[in-house]
Amino acid sequence: MRPLNSPRKADVVFGKYILDSLSVGMYSDPLMVLREYLQNSTDSLDLLQTNQNKPKIEIKIDGRNRSLEICDNGIGIPSPKVESTLLNIGASEKTSKIARGFRGIGRLGGLGYCDTLIFTTKAKGERIVTECVWDAKLLRQLVASKEVCDTFFLIDKATNVKSTVYSGSQQDHFFRVKMLNMHDSRNVLVNIPIIRSYVSQVAPVPFLPDFSFGNQINVELTRHVPSYKFYTIILNNVPIYKPYQTSVALSKDSFDTMQDIQFVELFDGNNTLAFGWLGSLNLLGTINPLCRMDGIRLRCGNILLGNKDTLSPLFKETRFNHYLVGELHTVDDRLIPNSRRDDFEDCELKGKLFNEFIKEIGVPNSFQIRELSKKRSLSTNHENTKILFSQAAMVTSNGYLSVHQRDRLISQLNSVNGTHSIQEVMLAKKLSEELLVSQDVLSIQNLSNRPKNEVIDILKTILDILSKEIPRSKSTNKLESKIYSVISDNNHFTK
Repeated sequence: MRPLNSPRKADVVFGKYILDSLSVGMYSDPLMVLREYLQNSTDSLDLLQTNQNKPKIEIKIDGRNRSLEICDNGIGIPSPKVESTLLNIGASEKTSKIARGFRGIGRLGGLGYCDTLIFTTKAKGERIVTECVWDAKLLRQLVASKEVCDTFFLIDKATNVKSTVYSGSQQDHFFRVKMLNMHDSRNVLVNIPIIRSYVSQVAPVPFLPDFSFGNQINVELTRHVPSYKFYTIILNNVPIYKPYQTSVALSKDSFDTMQDIQFVELFDGNNTLAFGWLGSLNLLGTINPLCRMDGIRLRCGNILLGNKDTLSPLFKETRFNHYLVGELHTVDDRLIPNSRRDDFEDCELKGKLFNEFIKEIGVPNSFQIRELSKKRSLSTNHENTKILFSQAAMVTSNGYLSVHQRDRLISQLNSVNGTHSIQEVMLAKKLSEELLVSQDVLSIQNLSNRPKNEVIDILKTILDILSKEIPRSKSTNKLESKIYSVISDNNHFTK
């Protein structure tokens, strides 16, 4: 490999569009920029040997001034290395085996979403603080212009590095990113609830303190996943936690309960590929996405890889992943996230990991979900049939209220077929035959022979039942209107 300071061929040009490709082009979702900066902060915290202060990352959002700041008290960058570290592209000294961010391009993500990008840092023992300013607005103007220039020219024109005397303790150390005059089409970078939700699902934050299984999961992940760590991340003075809870909201306005934790380990021969946990649920249906914990999430360095659907194609039906809650953490350091961190770099080991997931998690859980769904369907079908028989028996004993009621019950009884027991099929046939010869006890013709006050009392009773027992709908509103019209029409009643 040729060293960085060796002569390069005269005809090799790094065009001006490289920076555009590595900022907006690489990070089309502005929230991905947050992930990159948080990733770098966690790497910096990992390099601390000792720290008198508790390691933490602070995010500050100022919606009025459209600014965002991320500051960590990690190791910082020594002043002699600031320029080479923050201006070089793709020349990071970090390696994929020990760092989450190692390609040296993630810090450029903010250039596409603000007018000014400022990096400020100080290393322990130094008396100065160093600031690297990127004029992102000028950079975009130069890229959009007709002027022919290369990346080196752009960086020279759009950046400024300066050092000043630090007024605090010489022992302080930190790194701060600040984005000024931010702009994105959806304004998500100034939306505190959206950012809190995103960071809680993506970043390596701790579990909620009241999550019953949090400590148990931490112990097992620490034991089996060498890269597993979590960090204090504070957004506008409020800590962020992973959203997992024992009570799980479902999409059909109901709840399930996480009763236990199941740990899973995926192997390639004797080598562990990944280790994770699944919450033990009753698998009653898909989990409501608003609770932010639906699906098994794939994590590398305890940072989300891809999104909550990354593992969904590995089930018999993609929706089955969203019946489940859990995390799968990579263990084998040969599984390397790609530049966008939405998948792994293509390799044989990636295929083995996904095949093992299908065999150990995807297929068994898909089968279990289908079987439980069939049992619930049969149980619901049985209960509905009991209700149908009860209604039919009442009509055969007391008469029907309307021809439509009788015909509807007969049609439903005739649909009782081979999915039911022999006894149910025979009883359905018997009730259907009895309904055919049942009597009409409350027709309009009969009502017309009764005094008006008596009929109105009957209709009032019906209206009371409708109001108290039946949920409001277009059908009930229409029925009420019909009853009102009957009451107001004197032709239906005797004087």
